[in-house]
Amino acid sequence: MNKKVLSLIMVLFSVILLGKAQETSRIKIKGTVTDASTGEPVPFANLGVVGTLAGVASDMDGAFELLLPGAYADKKLRVSVVGYAPYDIKVTDAAAKEEGWKIALQPVIYAIQQVNVNAQSLVYRKMLKQAVENIGRNYFASPYNYRGYFQYQVSGNDAPVASKEAIVTLYDSKGYNRSNTETAFKELHYRYDEVRRNKEPESVLDGLTYFDDILTADVVRHTRNILDADNIRDYKLSNKGRLLFEGDSVQVIGYEVNKPSLSTTGSAGVSKCSGEIYINLKDYAVLKNTMHLSASDYSRLGRNLIPAGDYKTGAVDMTITTNYKKLESRYFLSGITLSYTYGKGEDKVSGKMQYVTTQVNARDPEAVTGRMYYEDIRPNPKFWDNYTVYFEN
Repeated sequence: MNKKVLSLIMVLFSVILLGKAQETSRIKIKGTVTDASTGEPVPFANLGVVGTLAGVASDMDGAFELLLPGAYADKKLRVSVVGYAPYDIKVTDAAAKEEGWKIALQPVIYAIQQVNVNAQSLVYRKMLKQAVENIGRNYFASPYNYRGYFQYQVSGNDAPVASKEAIVTLYDSKGYNRSNTETAFKELHYRYDEVRRNKEPESVLDGLTYFDDILTADVVRHTRNILDADNIRDYKLSNKGRLLFEGDSVQVIGYEVNKPSLSTTGSAGVSKCSGEIYINLKDYAVLKNTMHLSASDYSRLGRNLIPAGDYKTGAVDMTITTNYKKLESRYFLSGITLSYTYGKGEDKVSGKMQYVTTQVNARDPEAVTGRMYYEDIRPNPKFWDNYTVYFEN
């Protein structure tokens, strides 16, 4: 065989092998995201590969771990979260930090101007109304699936009591619209596909899924929150500032419920409710909502169920943060964190939940029937040994 031809074949074969190696190799990046001014962790910071849909969100403690295909080695990784200046780094540089990449994001917010409170309140009401009117344009208006990672942890006096991880598939038969609570309940279904827990179920509480608490924290899809136009007069609105996020101007509106109730907050026995909602002024999409709740009664069955009998606890304080992210021309539910504390006699009980969407399917969604309130799924160690919370659609 001609030596030049043989050399060319060998070069081509080497290129193919290199391409295959890049496809099969993985680049591991891990670390934590914190607020540069306070040192506090930043949950749900987006770590995405620029020019792709690949990425991950930091968890409740600001921690993250990302496994990327070797082909992404020369690309750039961007860290972004509403309220902070973005940060870029090459994938290879981030991966080189074997001990973990520590990212301190700088908070960014405009100065708050002194304005007429009553006049400005009307402006904010109009913004909230426009956010609702643009839901069909900004979010999926037809059936869709979310597939995501769910985790909850319960501790007593700072000692771990119970923990569970799950892969959940959610199906919405109508898409985002401001239907009433009953209609939304009938249109939203979910199932648990994989589960890993620290102990086998021994009681009803051990097998509860608690995913309804996540569903109702999706403030764009559900009513009984700041976006409920029927109850907007029950909210006191204030200016929390304006900031830039990915080149767009974002208004932060603070709110406080005058007379909190189940219909305005989605929680039974609520005594206090306040929060902040972030609205993109370019398209009036909701980017984030943080709600702080105090309630006299909390049910160990979840915040959506009215407590009875032995399931009642003492007063509870709760914070729920909901994040949305843009995928091409539509926004989707990126993630939710829910944390709470309550007293049980002389003991202090605390709990955390987090949900992260890892796949979105609005083209040919799989129909799911019913809701899985209780699970006794047998864990699959092989699945969890190879699983990383990672978004790639």
